[in-house]
Amino acid sequence: MKQLSTNISLIILALCILAGAWMISNAIQTSDSQNADEQVTVNMNSTEEHQLMSSTELKDYLGITDEQLESIYPRKQDDVVISEIPYIKMGYEYYFPVKAINRWLEETEGKSFQ
Repeated sequence: MKQLSTNISLIILALCILAGAWMISNAIQTSDSQNADEQVTVNMNSTEEHQLMSSTELKDYLGITDEQLESIYPRKQDDVVISEIPYIKMGYEYYFPVKAINRWLEETEGKSFQ
């Protein structure tokens, strides 16, 4: 009697495992077919993808004139670079990280520059 109940339990366990595997398999196939139907379009020329901006791109990004850019642009004073704005210098060129610029704009809101 004990052997019979053990055998029945094993058969029920095996059926549950098979049913679970079948449900998982169907769910994976359904999600794969839905993902294959979706089309993803990537715009390679988007300015949002760039991490760094040149001074010209920064001027356009901020919507300011050349004179206004000069007032915040990094300048050298006694071998020390002084800057109102976050920058990265590579060689002789200054580049401006987009995320740092956005954070700087939030922090300096209402501040005036000479």
